[in-house]
Amino acid sequence: DIDRAITVRLTAADTMAAVINFLSVDAQLPLDEGGEVNFKSSAGFKKAPATLEPAFDGAVTAYDVVVPKGTTHVSVGATSFAASVKINGTPGNMLSVDIRNGAAVSIVLEKPAGEKVNEYVLTPRISDSAGETTEVKFEKPPVPAADAAPHTHSHGGVPCTADHSQDAHGHSHDGGKTQCTEDHGYGHGHGH
Repeated sequence: DIDRAITVRLTAADTMAAVINFLSVDAQLPLDEGGEVNFKSSAGFKKAPATLEPAFDGAVTAYDVVVPKGTTHVSVGATSFAASVKINGTPGNMLSVDIRNGAAVSIVLEKPAGEKVNEYVLTPRISDSAGETTEVKFEKPPVPAADAAPHTHSHGGVPCTADHSQDAHGHSHDGGKTQCTEDHGYGHGHGH
């Protein structure tokens, strides 16, 4: 009898605890009208606040997400202290979701993994106003060596066009007029 009471309490506590504790949603717009929010090929995107209606409460499972005109994606961040999170079927607590088709965003909580214990639905709603945006620029990937700009340097402020690739590495004590090859006790042959 006592075992059953404890089991009932644990099951109820587990179910009640399987809520989203933190939810954030931002609008993402292309940098240029008609452009893309593509994390692999675009230069970045514009970010704008989104509004949840009603205001977030972990016990409420359905929301309208009001975003500014021009929004193509929403960035969804959802955290649960008691369950794993899947956003639109993708495991993890953050995802950028394309909303151009008007489909709702599903956030499923699973405990244990694979067993759904709660689901939240975010329905995008595009407003008529533009909204205030902030640009987010992507860092450019390294340029392959074959495409890199040639190394340039100068001697006394005059650009050098000589190929020094076969020269010994050294330093100068007279502003570059002569090269010092002395090891000044640093043990690697060029005094640095």
